[in-house]
Amino acid sequence: MRFWLAPQRTVWLNTPVRWLSDALALHPTSRVLDIGCGYGGVLIYLRRKVGITEPMDGLDCSQLMVERGREEIRSRGLQDAIRLRQGVATALPYPDASRDVVLCTYVIKHLSDPLLRHMLLEVRRVLKPGGSLCLWEAGPSRYAFMQVWNMKLLRRDWESPVRLRTMEELRCLLVEAGFTGIRPYGNGLYYYYPPLPRVGFIVQTPVTKPALE
Repeated sequence: MRFWLAPQRTVWLNTPVRWLSDALALHPTSRVLDIGCGYGGVLIYLRRKVGITEPMDGLDCSQLMVERGREEIRSRGLQDAIRLRQGVATALPYPDASRDVVLCTYVIKHLSDPLLRHMLLEVRRVLKPGGSLCLWEAGPSRYAFMQVWNMKLLRRDWESPVRLRTMEELRCLLVEAGFTGIRPYGNGLYYYYPPLPRVGFIVQTPVTKPALE
C-alpha cells in the first residue's frame, strides 16, 4: 500500500486525477477535501499541479493511513498545506458550506445504501452552494466469472461488505441526495487493477440550497 499510494503513483491508482484540475476548474484558492485520502497522494498531486494555496484537507477511517500520510507530508514540508485526520465519511468533522470541492475515490463500495445516502447528505452539508463532488469507484462486471474473481480480491482483509453499483444506481442516489449538474466522470481506461468497469460522476450542490431532509 505504501508503494501504490505514494504520490508519484497516484495517477496509476487514480487515473482520472490527471484531468481533475480542468474538470473541476480548480484554482489556487479552491478549498478541497478528500474523503478516503489514504496517504494524501491525490492532495499532494493536486497541490503540485494546480498550486493550491488554501489548506487542503484529507479524511480517512484508518488511523494508520493517516499517520503514514502525515509522515509523507512532513517529509515534503507540506504540513501547513495539507491536513489529514481520522474520521468517517458519514460524520464529516467540517463546518457547513466550507469546501468548494469534495473528492471521494474507492470508498463507496464499503458503504451500504443507507450509509452512502448519509454520506452524500454530509457532503452536501460541507460543500458551498455550487460546490462540486467528484467520486469514482469500481463497478460490477458484465462477465460472471470476472465479477466473482474481482469480488474475492476486493473483499480480502475487509470486514465490511463490498457493494459495487452500476452507473444508474449511483446516479439515482446522487439525485435523491439533491445534487444537480450530474455528469459522468472517470469511466474510461484505468491503468490499475482490477479490470472492472469504473463508475463515477461530477455533481454540484444547488446554488440555493434546499433544506436537507
